[in-house]
Amino acid sequence: MKIDSVDKLVCIKAGFFCIILFFWVTGIVLICLGASVQTQLSDISLVITETSAGAPMVLAIVGMVIIFLSGFGALAAIKENNILIKTFTGVMLLVFVVEILVGISAYSYRDKLQNNVLQRFVKLLNKYGTDKQVTRVVDGVQEEFQCCGANNFTDWFNTSSSNSVPPSCCRIIQQKCGEDALGNVEKLHPEGCVVKMKKWISEHINVIGAAGVGLGISQILGILFSCLLAKILQKKYVSM
Repeated sequence: MKIDSVDKLVCIKAGFFCIILFFWVTGIVLICLGASVQTQLSDISLVITETSAGAPMVLAIVGMVIIFLSGFGALAAIKENNILIKTFTGVMLLVFVVEILVGISAYSYRDKLQNNVLQRFVKLLNKYGTDKQVTRVVDGVQEEFQCCGANNFTDWFNTSSSNSVPPSCCRIIQQKCGEDALGNVEKLHPEGCVVKMKKWISEHINVIGAAGVGLGISQILGILFSCLLAKILQKKYVSM
């Protein structure tokens, strides 16, 4: 094999390992994001849909798959095994296509998700005070997101004949702070919980989107470099 071919092999392997390293870091980020989102969602599991509740688990699984693929790709490059490299390329391409399909589905589902959350939250307000789990969850959401009601605090007026709201709606939680809500609006959180949760979801989606873009770029480069590596190794074995 010629010297220039050796130089090409070394350069491509170096670039491939850099991409694998970035790929591995992206997997760690996705696992951490999944754990972070799951921690937040554990208190509002009754509010969101079952599909959305499984999103953090999907992130964590994707992260673990990516870490596994990173190790597999690194092993293939170290061994300079053409079959392993081609297998890695094929799996990477398959994962990339699946990620695009999942991303498109998630983007198209965003409006439906907000409507589902709104409907479910309004239903929960009617069970407040009679169902201990619902009461705990609603209070937890209103305290965590500093919100009141589904759209705003007036949603609570539809659940009883009084114009009072739960203490968890108050900026400073005190006994009976939610009584006479119309006369003490300044003491309450002004925004509804659905709006606040939408903002929170949007913020996390931006982070996930950034990680997804980085992941997509690293996958494309990984596929490109693995193809080049397989081509050079093929020439190497043919020349031998």
